[in-house]
Amino acid sequence: MLVKENEPIVFTYEVTFEESDIKWPSRWDAYLKMEGSKVHWFSILNSLMVITFLAGIVLVIFLRTVRRDLTRYEELDKEAQAQMNEELSGWKLVVGDVFRAPTNSGLLCVMVGDGVQILGMAVVTVMFAALGFMSPASRGTLIIGMLIFYMILGIAAGYVAVRLWRTIGCGDKKGWVSVSWKVACCFPGIAFFILTTLNFLLWGSHSTGAIPFSLFVVLIFMWFCISVPLTLVGGYFGAKAPHIEYPVRTNQIPREIPAQKYPSWLLVFGAGTLPFGTLFIELFFIMSSIWMGRVYYVFGFLLIVFILLVVVCAEVSLVLTYMHLCVEDWKWWWKSFFASGSVAIYIFLYSVNYLIFELKSLSGPVSEALYLGYSLLMALAIMFAMGSVGFLSSFWFVHYLFSSVKLD
Repeated sequence: MLVKENEPIVFTYEVTFEESDIKWPSRWDAYLKMEGSKVHWFSILNSLMVITFLAGIVLVIFLRTVRRDLTRYEELDKEAQAQMNEELSGWKLVVGDVFRAPTNSGLLCVMVGDGVQILGMAVVTVMFAALGFMSPASRGTLIIGMLIFYMILGIAAGYVAVRLWRTIGCGDKKGWVSVSWKVACCFPGIAFFILTTLNFLLWGSHSTGAIPFSLFVVLIFMWFCISVPLTLVGGYFGAKAPHIEYPVRTNQIPREIPAQKYPSWLLVFGAGTLPFGTLFIELFFIMSSIWMGRVYYVFGFLLIVFILLVVVCAEVSLVLTYMHLCVEDWKWWWKSFFASGSVAIYIFLYSVNYLIFELKSLSGPVSEALYLGYSLLMALAIMFAMGSVGFLSSFWFVHYLFSSVKLD
């Protein structure tokens, strides 16, 4: 065939179909054959060791320290109790300040509500994927499922945020609509800003990987017409639900916090290393699946590791909250959130390390900015989710601790 300029070229090809004994539902088994399962089991074993270590500390706190103090206090008569109240030490000294409203309490409620929404979305999505409802054979089902679950769980986000807002405000219902709106716009707004910025970079470089404008319109429609109303519905139920009563009264004058030998926030951010230790092995496979084109299919292992991560975050936050109360530091609200949420810092640093040593094929600043932008979004989502786990577990612990002792 003579090839001439500006004329179409005709290509032909032949295909031979060979009958196979493999059934249609099992056609992906050759690609989803699990290899290297020992690495995943090592990750789970590593997580269990961290959990056992932290669980031992928690048991010591509950059984040996707290229970011993409460039992000794209850065995005294009223006169002896009054004398003991004057000689209190440690966590019992902050009884009049432990439930004092934190600074920026509205922001804390919003972040906890968004964290509950992200956490619920992750749990339900991974569970459905582990049960086989979201196969890698169906491209896009995982992302679509995450969006659907995220929008539906806006009800839980609004409920938790507004009820926490009312608890901090001692039952005041004013402002619940504003809190619900902030919950509906906080994390989605951050995600939308990051995605828009990255998309402008892709449009500027004439990349075919840019998100179409029509898809942006659909996402905005789903955000304001589905997610926001559901969050307001959850906030309405949170405003109707009874607020959580504090077991002790709060003094009018805040207690002075003694000078500490070391910065408390240094310990808080250092605590994120323990949750990261339970996750980093599985994180390598997830990053390889996203950026190296490898198929990720071991959702059963991921579900186990995710559950262990939640347990570790709760234990870390609980232990650090007790340590702060023992040194008469009653400002535990934000510290309990970031004690477990600080794992996001190490995840982002790991992403930077992965970019430097594994993704050497990335060319140009646009590709690197795209990678860092998505990694930042993932780290922020994990910070919200794990921070809410740490805060809610610490809130339950403090409420239980001070409801067990009777102090005037």
